[in-house]
Amino acid sequence: MVWVRCGQRWIADVEAIVFDKDGTLADSRGLLQAMALARANACAATAGLGDEIVQAMLTCFGVSADKIDPDGLMAAGTREANEQGAAAVLMKAGYPQAQVSELVAKCFAGVDQHRGGKAAYTPPFEGTATMLERLHRSPLRLGVLSSDSPAYVEEFLQHYGLLPWIDEWQGTGPEDSPKPDPSLLEQVCDRLQASLHRTLVVGDSWADLALAKQAKAAGFISVSAPWGRSPVPGASLILSQWSDLATGSGSG
Repeated sequence: MVWVRCGQRWIADVEAIVFDKDGTLADSRGLLQAMALARANACAATAGLGDEIVQAMLTCFGVSADKIDPDGLMAAGTREANEQGAAAVLMKAGYPQAQVSELVAKCFAGVDQHRGGKAAYTPPFEGTATMLERLHRSPLRLGVLSSDSPAYVEEFLQHYGLLPWIDEWQGTGPEDSPKPDPSLLEQVCDRLQASLHRTLVVGDSWADLALAKQAKAAGFISVSAPWGRSPVPGASLILSQWSDLATGSGSG
């Protein structure tokens, strides 16, 4: 167990830190905006509906022409949650309920196939690899827990050479209870051999904060302006740069 410094604040007896991926380790803003637009266009065109449905779907995803809501479906929700949101928009417009799930799934899969991989479009924020390598040299154990699919989490960590610095990682599959349900965090902590109440959660959304609270974790650390967002409302620990996250011997 070690002391962890977040800015000028110290947290005692920490065993592990678990990071969110998109918006925290990975700068996914550009990709998420492009992917939301492609999904909305594909669904509307396949359903034979117009631009108003595209706009309604983008609003549902939490995406606009110039920004993405870090707490919205696209940024913080699972793939399944985004499919359900798209289906709800189509059904509200009169598309048959019996056919809508299959249509949305096919449209989402088509967008993925056209794009290919994801990692190349979601680079780590500046200094991420250096920070992980530095913390990995300490007694801390490091994990990643993402609402993204397990395949995309692994692809990101491998593509950018981050796997050597991560002890355990976990994505969210269709069968999993997503954040803020603490089940997957419990699994990660079990594999890290770390106690939940001695684990810090680092993230960029309300779901990460709620996850830390529901799991009774040691605390939640919110990323902020350099990550393209304001701190998560309610967060008491805030990072303004990766160098603000460090280990040490405590404040006294």
